[in-house]
Amino acid sequence: MYKPFKIGALAVLATALPGSTLRQLSLDDMILQSTMIVHGTIQPGTARFHGSMIFTHFTVQVSETYKGSPTNQIDIGVPGGAVNNLVQRYAGTPALSPTQDYVLFLWTSKTGLTQVIGLSQGLFSVISQGGGAPMVVRAAAAERMLNAIGQPVQDNDIRMSLSDLKTHIQSVLSGQSAQ
Repeated sequence: MYKPFKIGALAVLATALPGSTLRQLSLDDMILQSTMIVHGTIQPGTARFHGSMIFTHFTVQVSETYKGSPTNQIDIGVPGGAVNNLVQRYAGTPALSPTQDYVLFLWTSKTGLTQVIGLSQGLFSVISQGGGAPMVVRAAAAERMLNAIGQPVQDNDIRMSLSDLKTHIQSVLSGQSAQ
């Protein structure tokens, strides 16, 4: 009896957990609610348990800090991963690519685990366009999303120059931004 239950439980955990609902965060919300905002490159990750959840940990080689204490690198955890043939996946989690350049809006929990705020909402890819100014882009989240009062909303792509994003972050942090 115990073995079939264990196998069934593993099968359930190994599938993606559907039905995620995200609270929509504006760019200003992410700036204000983040404990740290950094520009950096992701290094390959390793998965490990935090209680009953698996998190994949990545090291971010930080090139610039826009909010928080400056640092050269930071460890972040992303929900999901594989440990000892047990796989957990969560809808809405950011997909990080090693060696990719990102701007990350991060928050640190009471347990000390640093994560991307709003799951994929707080992850912006930095792209260069043939000698032009670097741009930051974030695709709209595909998961169900609710606004602050619980109404369903559609997320939007975000695309702007890296320098405009830095200026906006500074403006919001100094209290000069109108949302």
